[in-house]
Amino acid sequence: MAASTSNPTFSDIVTLLNTLYNNDPNIDNAPHSTLWQNTTRDDFVKIQTDSWGVPGSLVALGNPDQSNLYLALSGTSPFDGTVLPQMPDTSADPKGRHATTAELQMVANWINNSAPA
Repeated sequence: MAASTSNPTFSDIVTLLNTLYNNDPNIDNAPHSTLWQNTTRDDFVKIQTDSWGVPGSLVALGNPDQSNLYLALSGTSPFDGTVLPQMPDTSADPKGRHATTAELQMVANWINNSAPA
C-alpha cells in the first residue's frame, strides 16, 4: 500500500478497506456491506454502528480507541470474537485478510488527525 501512514486521507482508508475485503462476494452479508465505496468522508465519519450490533461511532474523531472502525480492524473488544469477530470476518469472507500493524497505524493516525478528507 502506497499510502502515507502518518498523514492518510479518506481515500487511503477507502483503498485499505477495499484491499482488506478483497472483493469477497460475501461482503454483502455484513450489515455495512461496502458502504465506504459510496459515501463521502463527512457521511462516513457520522455513521453510528448501533444497528450493526455494537453501539457507538464508526469514527470518533481524535480517538481510535473509541472508534468502532479501528476496534473492528484491530480485533479489539468487542470485535475480538466475544460480541463480533475481527473485521473483515475472514471465516465468512475468506478472500479477505486482516490489517497489518502498519495499516492499523495508518487508520489510527487518520482518526487522530480528525479524519482528513
